[in-house]
Amino acid sequence: MKALILGKGVSGRGAAALLGSLCFAYEFYQDGDSFSDLSGFDFAVKSPGFSINHKILRFLKAKGVPILGEIELAFRFSRGKIVSITGTNGKSTTTALIHNALKTSGHKTFIGGNFGTPFSQFALETTQETISVIELSSFQIEDLKSYRSDISVILNITPDHMNRYKKLSEYRKAKLKLIKHSDITVLNRDDPYLKKLKGDNLLFFSRKEKTDVYVEKDKIVINIKGKTEIPLTELPLKGVHNVENYTAAATVLYLLGLKEREITKGLKTFRGLPHRTEPVGTVKGVSFINDSKSTNPDSLKKALESFENVILIAGGSDKGLDFSHLKRLFKERVKAAVFIGETAELLARTFGSTTLTVMANSMEEAVRKAFELSEEGDTVLLSPGCASFDMFKNFEERGEVFKRAVLKLKEELEGKVES
Repeated sequence: MKALILGKGVSGRGAAALLGSLCFAYEFYQDGDSFSDLSGFDFAVKSPGFSINHKILRFLKAKGVPILGEIELAFRFSRGKIVSITGTNGKSTTTALIHNALKTSGHKTFIGGNFGTPFSQFALETTQETISVIELSSFQIEDLKSYRSDISVILNITPDHMNRYKKLSEYRKAKLKLIKHSDITVLNRDDPYLKKLKGDNLLFFSRKEKTDVYVEKDKIVINIKGKTEIPLTELPLKGVHNVENYTAAATVLYLLGLKEREITKGLKTFRGLPHRTEPVGTVKGVSFINDSKSTNPDSLKKALESFENVILIAGGSDKGLDFSHLKRLFKERVKAAVFIGETAELLARTFGSTTLTVMANSMEEAVRKAFELSEEGDTVLLSPGCASFDMFKNFEERGEVFKRAVLKLKEELEGKVES
């Protein structure tokens, strides 16, 4: 058997490792390579970055070559239970919460997919006792065929990737495809679109109303076959978005059979992922928060709802998204904003009438300007609301550059910081 692997990034390399372990022959195709002669391939493995309308995919389909996504390939060689998590925002934190609780309660568990480690990298290590926790993007869900998830979560669906999808309905369709590949799907009832869905295999959680799992008096109440309560006051991550993440994770863990004390311990011992409303430190009484993972307007909205007296740093590459619905929130929470990157002028036009706005050409300049605009008690919040690719390799690099800039500022103003 011989495979053509489309893409030599993280997913492509993971697929190659799996195929190599199975003694399959393979070759890589990268965007821009010639494909006039692709004879001799039994199937192709598609990385999620390749759009379903890419010319190489049209060519392969015309030649009758079967095409598998990397997640689909890995699934076919995996064993054990699978938990799948998707959503526009919060999926990485929810994925990590579930994995941490499973690990601390003694389960054999793997974490991967869109989270960072390709599913194909550990598929052959799974056993019947394994629980694989897989974060899925809409791009990965598009490619599912025989993939089956024991429990899936859809946290929310808000506009994103409008540079790839022509309409929001196409993006929703990609996300909702996961339901067809799941035995049970856990949905956020507070999402105006998801709450309309009906089905025997659907369960709902909510911060705002009583349903299968809900929040009441600082507790997560799991009302499925009896009542289990998880105290939110004992959990370290703050903000309304993390209440949703905790509630979704608790629901999955309960369905997997964990007891109340195991769920609480698993959620309590997780301290958060880097670049998600991550405290960086204070300079002269001004707090700095790194939310570089914020890559769309809804994630920016959730971050602003979690802080007051904000000096915001936002902007990045343009995904064709609309920010105008955030004007009222800007007026309420943002004292001043520093805009960077490709969308800087668009954001300045959008919010110039609601708050003080300035521009910066680099992250270090943005940090300095934000500090100059602040006073003691304020929060300088990096929550870009945009992708990072115009100025940085990824959101992780963007967050690290922000943290280094804050540290440099602190050293200059308060003296050398002990490491």
